[in-house]
Amino acid sequence: MNVRGPFLSILIMAFFLAGFLVGSFLPGLPGREHTITATITYTTRVTETYMQLASTQDAVLKVAIPTDISTIDIHYATGVADFEVLGNVYESLFRITYNSGRLDYVPWLVKEYVQLNETAWLFVLRDGVVFHSGDRLSAYDVKTSLERSMRLSGIGKQLLTDARGEPVVVDIVVVNDTAFVIRLREPFAPLIEHLAHLSTAIMPKSIAMKYWNGPVNSTQDVVGTGPFRLESYEKGSRVELRRFDGYWGKRPAVKNLVYLVLPDANARISAIISGSVDVAVGVSPDVVETLRAQGVEVLRVTGVRLVLVAVNCLRIPDARVRQALNYAVDRDALVKELMKGYAQVAMGVASPVFPNAATLEPYAYNVSKARDLLEEAGFVNKRLTLLVSTRSPKDMQLAQVIQQYLKAVGLDVEIVRMEHTAFLKKVFRDHDFDLAIYGPSPSSLYYALTYWRTNASLNGPQYSNPSVDELLDRIASEVSETRRVELYREVQEVIWRDAPAVWLYFEDVLVATRPGVKGLRILPFQKLVLDDVHVV
Repeated sequence: MNVRGPFLSILIMAFFLAGFLVGSFLPGLPGREHTITATITYTTRVTETYMQLASTQDAVLKVAIPTDISTIDIHYATGVADFEVLGNVYESLFRITYNSGRLDYVPWLVKEYVQLNETAWLFVLRDGVVFHSGDRLSAYDVKTSLERSMRLSGIGKQLLTDARGEPVVVDIVVVNDTAFVIRLREPFAPLIEHLAHLSTAIMPKSIAMKYWNGPVNSTQDVVGTGPFRLESYEKGSRVELRRFDGYWGKRPAVKNLVYLVLPDANARISAIISGSVDVAVGVSPDVVETLRAQGVEVLRVTGVRLVLVAVNCLRIPDARVRQALNYAVDRDALVKELMKGYAQVAMGVASPVFPNAATLEPYAYNVSKARDLLEEAGFVNKRLTLLVSTRSPKDMQLAQVIQQYLKAVGLDVEIVRMEHTAFLKKVFRDHDFDLAIYGPSPSSLYYALTYWRTNASLNGPQYSNPSVDELLDRIASEVSETRRVELYREVQEVIWRDAPAVWLYFEDVLVATRPGVKGLRILPFQKLVLDDVHVV
C-alpha cells in the first residue's frame, strides 16, 4: 500500500535516504526510543548454572488454574485464563514488564520505533522472529493482525477507539517487510501502552485473513511467535503447550507446559501440597499460612484488580449519597480481617503499580459523617440490592461485610448472588442493580480511567461527567508529558470525588509453587512470567 499524504511520503523517503532504518537506526535523534537491553546477572557459579539447565531442559511444568480458557483465539480473549495460556503462544509488539513496584511497556517484537509527528509512528521489527509455522514475521502480518484486532476483539476495539467509538488508527502503512507506519486520526498518547496488550497480538497474515469474520476454531491455526506452541487442548480439563525451539528470544528451560483446570480451590491446594502440580494460581489469602507450613512457597505482588462496590448512578444520582457509602466502610479492617493483609487499601481509582496513578485523600471510616451526608441528601431508611458473582468466594464474603457496614448507617441491603455470566449481563448490559461487587483489571492507567467514560462498555454504574470525558480526550492528545501527568491527576481526583463506586482495595496476586520451582515471576494482573523458570 502506498503512503497517503505527500508530507508523510517525503518523510519516510528521507528516513531511508538518510540510512536511519539500517544498522543503528536513528542515532542521536532527540526523543528516540532505544532498543531494550537485558542484563542477566548470574547469582551462582557458571558450572552450577550449567548443571541446573542441563537437568531441567526437558522438564514439565504443571500449572493449576481455576477456570478454563474461553477461546483459542487471542483476539477473542477476555479472561485471566485466556491471557495466561495464550500469552505464551502469542506476542504483541510491546511487552508489559514489572520492576520496582511499577509497570513498564517495552519494545518486544518491535526493535525500534519513533514518533514522526503528532499522528504518525514509525516501527521497525526485530530481526530473526519466526512464527511456529517457520514463516518469518513481516510488517504485513502486523498490519493484518492489528486490523483484525480492531475489527473483532472487544478489548482491541476499546483500546484503539476514541470517546466517540471511532478507531484512532486511520491506516497501517507497510514500508517494507520489516518497517511500517501507524497513522492516527488524532494524537493518541497511550498508543504504545495499548499495543502491549495481548488483545493486539500478532498472528500470520494468512490465518488472520482466514478468520477475518470469526474466531479461530482449529488448534492447527493457533500460530504465534511465542516461546511455546499449542500441543493439545481438552476443553474443561487441560491445555498442553510445547517449547518452540525456533523462538527468537531466550529459550525456556521448561519443555512442556501443562495447564490443569481445577475450579475447586481446595483441589488446587491439595494438588500443590501433594506435588501433583508445580504451580497453583488463584490462591486465597485464607490458606497462605497453611501452605507455607507445608513448605509451599507463596509469591505475592500488588495487583491491578480494584475491588469495589459499583453504585448505579442513575438510581443514586446524588454524589453525597455515594460519598456517604464510602465513609461507611472501614477499608483497613477489610484488608486486615477479610484479606489477611494480602491487599492494599485503595487510595485512588487505579492501582499504584501504574505510572502516574495518583494517591488521593482517603475516605476515612466515619459513621457519623456517612449518616450526616445521607440525612442531608434525604436518603434515609432506604432498601438496596447488592449483586455479587458466585465465582469468587471472597467477593461473597465481602458482600456480607458490606451489608453490615451499610446497616450501621441506616441502609437495608439485600444480597443477590448470581452465576457469573448472568451477573455480567445484569451489571454491564442491563445495568439493573443498585450496588454490585466486582473488580476491574486494566492493563494501563488510561485504560483503567476509560471505564468511567460516558457510555463505556465497562461503565456498569452508568456514571457520566462531561469533565471526565473531556479530560480523557485531552490526555490522549496532549503531547507534553508534564502536562499529561497533571491532567491524569486531575481526572483521577474528579472520579474519586464523584464516587461512582465504593473504593475498597487492590488485591494482592498470590501464586503458590512447590519448592523445586525456581525463577518464577508474576505480573500484577496474574500473568506468570516464565522466562527464567526451571524445575529442580
